[in-house]
Amino acid sequence: MPKYFDNKQVSLRETGYDEKWLHKWIADKTDRLGIGPFEIVAHELHQYKNKGGILDILGYKRSENTYYEIEVMLGECDSDHGFRVLDYWARERTKNPNSVHYAVLVAEDLQGRYKTVIETLPQFLPFIAVEIQTLQLSNDTDDKIITCKAVVVAQPDDLVMMNTNGFVSTGKINTPKDENWWKDQNFGMVFFNAVKDMYNYCEENVGTSRIDYTAQSYISLKKGRRAWLPMWPRSDGFYIYLPDDGTGTLDEPSERFRKWQEKLEAIGIELSWTYKYNGGSNPIGFNLPKAKMKEPVILELLRDSYDLV
Repeated sequence: MPKYFDNKQVSLRETGYDEKWLHKWIADKTDRLGIGPFEIVAHELHQYKNKGGILDILGYKRSENTYYEIEVMLGECDSDHGFRVLDYWARERTKNPNSVHYAVLVAEDLQGRYKTVIETLPQFLPFIAVEIQTLQLSNDTDDKIITCKAVVVAQPDDLVMMNTNGFVSTGKINTPKDENWWKDQNFGMVFFNAVKDMYNYCEENVGTSRIDYTAQSYISLKKGRRAWLPMWPRSDGFYIYLPDDGTGTLDEPSERFRKWQEKLEAIGIELSWTYKYNGGSNPIGFNLPKAKMKEPVILELLRDSYDLV
């Protein structure tokens, strides 16, 4: 029988590890960030002579001529690191203007004060936000094991998850996609099959929808002409944006959102309030692992959202 381990989320500092260790954790296997694999061109790259300003990691994906300007920090994201990564991105972009560049912010907590700006930035800039989650595992003998995982919490809509290790840019002027295009991509069929499973599940339990493959970076379920359930690829399922009742604002979520936020916290799912998708018509966003897709509370939320359209 395999051993069972309880776990709790902790900070790296609580485990005795520091930011240098996190740099090495990334460098040892760059696809851990979920945007790779890529090669590391430089560590601690000085941006200004004798004035400080050091880019933590400069990554490069040769096959796509793409640079990643990566800023790493422990704890909750602050304005200093958030602005700094954009500064470094702009400077490296000037040095290599014929390449693609992405500003990548890596932090342990991206859910604090700057959560809204982090979720909004990718609408306007090639910005990716990655949250590092650390779990401390222990069994009945008090042996402790530490494990880390990276969760991409924000990225431009024209980035599509290529497989469990990275993204591929679709561009802004690509032709519409179809079912065969999605099947032929290097998604390992995990995402495609998860979408088909969701479609069948909704047909049986929620209501009639039409599956639409034509968008550049997601597959959606449509009720009439409205995409009520757009699904972006994730390694364990998809990221979705659901409609709301229209009573919320850009800065203040609706009471309906608050209700569902509390309900979904009970199964370990955190909702985000964002006007990123569909002009604010689908402001409730969250990562939905396929393993939790058929939880009773998820079905209840899907039915409620479907009825709003």
